[in-house]
Amino acid sequence: MRPLKEILREEYWNIAYRFCNDGETLLDGNHDVFAVLPGSKRYWYADPFLFEHNEKVYLFVEMFDNVTEKGLVGVSVLCEDGFSVPRVVLEENFHLSYPYVFEDGEEIYMMPETMYDGCIQLYKAVSFPDKWEKHTVLVGEKGMVDTVIFDKWLIASRVTDTVKKETQLQIFNRHTGEGHPINELVQGSQTSRGAGKVFEHGGKIIRPAQNCLGGVYGAGLVFYSVDEISDNSYREREFFRLDPSQIKLGSGLSAEGVHTYARCGRVEVVDIKKHRFNLKRICWIFGRYFGR
Repeated sequence: MRPLKEILREEYWNIAYRFCNDGETLLDGNHDVFAVLPGSKRYWYADPFLFEHNEKVYLFVEMFDNVTEKGLVGVSVLCEDGFSVPRVVLEENFHLSYPYVFEDGEEIYMMPETMYDGCIQLYKAVSFPDKWEKHTVLVGEKGMVDTVIFDKWLIASRVTDTVKKETQLQIFNRHTGEGHPINELVQGSQTSRGAGKVFEHGGKIIRPAQNCLGGVYGAGLVFYSVDEISDNSYREREFFRLDPSQIKLGSGLSAEGVHTYARCGRVEVVDIKKHRFNLKRICWIFGRYFGR
């Protein structure tokens, strides 16, 4: 059961989004106001990934169920008045998060975080975006979180210390599952865990990562420039840091935390951490553990 202080003052996440052009993103120093996706009493939302298909923009998110305390995958669609309320499209008997969706040939796949199933695995869209089925296990190693694809590589993070929020950068060949030589060299870090899809910005290849310095989940984002990736080498260097206070939410408010970034066309999205006193949430927890 969670500590009492976490029950009385609940941490939760939500999605913030805005529209901007090239050269006007957070990485360019633009701090225009973000709109916040309407919340839900049962679910909170995190880990946003954007995917464009048939001229529609889809927002895939982790939907954390406050009743079952388990993550599900949900999807929202961009409409004229903003993103729709997310609906559940994938649920397992274990926690799911970080729903990285991509296209390969004529097929659409999702590679959510499946650490609690002990592997990195792929799902295939049977009827996009609502129906998915397990397709294949890409890497059968435990402790892997927040994996994305770049070229022929899977760029993942291995959890090394849950208290200090440390992870170790891990790279695998996406076709063979073979580990990269860097996997044996890198050490645990509080600023290496993946925070979204690898993307191009200003002629550079950028890998977003979570800043968990001080053991604080959601302390900010670190964007790394990938300078080299080959069969024998991987080099990246820090390009930009984003503090939650730079994410403006209107009415003079700012985010308390952030740990994922996404952009597709003119749409820029982050997840934001907040806190609240939630009496219904407290009743759910006590009812679950003591009401049987």
